[in-house]
Amino acid sequence: MAKAGAVIGALLIFCLLQACAGVGIVASSDPRVKLHDARYLFTFQNRPLPAERLIREAIDICKRKSDQDCLADAYLTYGYFFRSEAVASWEKVYRRDGFLHPAASFDNRLDKSKEYIEKAKPLIEKSEAYDLKTNAYLNFGNELEHQGRNSEACEMYAKSLVANRKNLKKKLVTM
Repeated sequence: MAKAGAVIGALLIFCLLQACAGVGIVASSDPRVKLHDARYLFTFQNRPLPAERLIREAIDICKRKSDQDCLADAYLTYGYFFRSEAVASWEKVYRRDGFLHPAASFDNRLDKSKEYIEKAKPLIEKSEAYDLKTNAYLNFGNELEHQGRNSEACEMYAKSLVANRKNLKKKLVTM
């Protein structure tokens, strides 16, 4: 009987901890780790609240370090965060409590998404992080294709291929 009580108590504690926003997130000072974790949280775990915190922390670190490639990645991640299904599914919470971003609201989140993606574009153009460029251009092309802007989409897909070739060449040289 005591064993059953201990198991029930442990399950209760586990359930309570699962309700905490930050459970299961390993702390890191590396902004790229924070961005990776944030993308995983809002894409696969439907946990946008801790994801936004990680993204904003990464943006602050990237700015402090003047790391433009990191900042481009962070801006893209924030842009995709605002348009994610996870955010949409938490509508009630975001309407009640808002976002960490002071100017963001549930109703203007798609505008914020576009704003952050647009902030990333000039940084991506200047970047020599070809893995970042490959993925960004691929995503831009996909979005343009969904909008029916096929010739522009093809240009982005071509840029993605060029960046991918450069990325592969760069990786071969460093091996």
